[in-house]
Amino acid sequence: MARKATNPDLDPVFSDQYNETRKKLAELVGTKKSDVYIWTGEAMLGLEAALVNTMTRGEKVLVIANGVFGEAFADLVKMHGGNPVVLESSWRRSVDASEVERTLASSGAEIVTLVHCDTPSALLNDLESVARVVKEKGALLIVDAVSSLGGVEIKVDDWGVDILIGGSQKVLNAPPGLTILTVSETAWEKIDRVDYKGFYMSLKLWKDMLDSRGIFPYTFTQPLLYALDEALNIIFEEGVQNVYKRHLKTRDASWAVLDALGLEPFPEAINYSSPTVTAIELPDGIDEAKLRRVAWEKYGVMLAGSWGRLKGRVVRIGHMGVQASAHYLILGYTALCAALNEQGYPADASKAVDAILSCYRS
Repeated sequence: MARKATNPDLDPVFSDQYNETRKKLAELVGTKKSDVYIWTGEAMLGLEAALVNTMTRGEKVLVIANGVFGEAFADLVKMHGGNPVVLESSWRRSVDASEVERTLASSGAEIVTLVHCDTPSALLNDLESVARVVKEKGALLIVDAVSSLGGVEIKVDDWGVDILIGGSQKVLNAPPGLTILTVSETAWEKIDRVDYKGFYMSLKLWKDMLDSRGIFPYTFTQPLLYALDEALNIIFEEGVQNVYKRHLKTRDASWAVLDALGLEPFPEAINYSSPTVTAIELPDGIDEAKLRRVAWEKYGVMLAGSWGRLKGRVVRIGHMGVQASAHYLILGYTALCAALNEQGYPADASKAVDAILSCYRS
């Protein structure tokens, strides 16, 4: 990020680097057919853009709502004049693909939204099975992969994901400020029919200007692209499959700690828990806000709370990217143990460390 800046609108070297970074992202998410774009703007930009470019006013959109961010898709649909058909499902397990199939058949929706990893509950949805059903029904699938991209395997082409949205700041460990988008041929057909007239969120504008003429629609941020490109280099140097295995091992170790400490994970089973984050139900009598404040101010570790109906009930430990390691997991859990002890819950940090190291030795 500290490299000398040029003028990204004019510098052909920067344009080449942008396109090389796009290729790396395409390889990471398993696509040779979809177009890949990197936009200046936090990943929320991509979630909103995916809808406004593909949805007509009054159109039914099937929103899979088994988490905070899953529910939030319904709000976006309403904001832009769509008609959300909300499929409510347990927040503790992946949505059942058969439920999606039945709701699609009865609702007549032509667009489906899914959050791959709903971070407030650490829930991991079974993207592959849901995508298969959506494709069989001929609907368009929009996927929020902000907290999973880079830490969980995704196969855009093989599974049939039409629009995938990612961000720079989660598993990729770059600073926030970039949206990652993949757009399938099926999505382009719908985008052409909708013909969205806005500017900053227009996917057609990027296709017409960048892909056809090699011109950025607006001035890009060089330092953030440098950071994203280096983040991808780090992943490929380790080996993508090795990165996925490391995240799975970290999830296993995190759950082993909860078992050792007598704490309850929020997801119903480990296969419903994302390899990038662990959500923990707090024992009775524990003040969540105080717990996190003590962990941060006294022990220097920032733990996450949760949102919506889980606010005050759940605390979370993120293990994304470089933090998916024994070192960071030990830091997180020793701070959590110390903060729990201060509120009278007996949490033995030595048991947490032993559980983590045992998993990493196996």
